[in-house]
Amino acid sequence: MDSFSINLSEAEEKGGKFKRFFALLGIILIVSWLAIFALYHIVNKTLFFVILAGNALQVLYFIYLLFSGYKTKMFINSDDYALEFQFSMVKKVPEQVIWQTLKKIRIGPTYIAFYKRTGKRKVIQLGWLPYTKVVDIKEKVQLICRSKGIEVEIAEYHVG
Repeated sequence: MDSFSINLSEAEEKGGKFKRFFALLGIILIVSWLAIFALYHIVNKTLFFVILAGNALQVLYFIYLLFSGYKTKMFINSDDYALEFQFSMVKKVPEQVIWQTLKKIRIGPTYIAFYKRTGKRKVIQLGWLPYTKVVDIKEKVQLICRSKGIEVEIAEYHVG
């Protein structure tokens, strides 16, 4: 087993948090619009139009976040050559970790750290994923590393 593919942008997984986030943004938007119209009667009209223009920009940014965030493809894939992952809405190019360049990996409770032969380290944070996905990813990466002869270190969590 030297390859796997896990889709992290499935609608049922990001649906609840995504919807709550945009519901909160929508409530903030509505409250700010109501505050603007209340200010219309209190302050001069020039300030009203400046605030209105700022709020219009907020609406455009809200729509941009809605569409770009929902259409973002997040995944983690592996083959014989490399581990490829995309976790961000901002970065459009997936990141890669090439298996042949690795000296060891360290698997922690919510992260995987890849130590390269050059001395550099690449850390993947997994704490934001559902627990079942974290366990699945860590198991599969561990199996691949052991089959390729890469040292695997398991970090333990100790309560001080």
